[in-house]
Amino acid sequence: MPEALEVEISAFFNKYMQTFTTWDGDQIAKLYCAPCITMRGDGSIHCFQSRDEIARFFQGVADTYRREGAESGTLHDVVAVPIGERSALGTVTWKNLRPDGSVTRQWRQSYNLVRSPDGWRILATTFHLSGVPS
Repeated sequence: MPEALEVEISAFFNKYMQTFTTWDGDQIAKLYCAPCITMRGDGSIHCFQSRDEIARFFQGVADTYRREGAESGTLHDVVAVPIGERSALGTVTWKNLRPDGSVTRQWRQSYNLVRSPDGWRILATTFHLSGVPS
């Protein structure tokens, strides 16, 4: 089961990465549950109640990545842990890449995923932060 789950979760993250590089918040939002929650790299926590809120937020994130020069991304070190039959914890390292292949941003993030009739959806995300907040 864990190997099959890891293949499924890796496929979901590949789909997520491809969707993100459309730079379209509406398309990205379709991969999330509503409501959902995310803890960002700056430690801020955001709770979204609707698909529209998710789309607006991720449009801003996509726009930021584009301003930084990102054209594409890669994923690495995927880990998947089952949480019952319909959910999983997926962890991945992301790299945003410029056209020349150099890295604009790299981070590790965990996702609480729920299996829906339409496939995996993100319920919660947590950036792996270093250091202790003051």
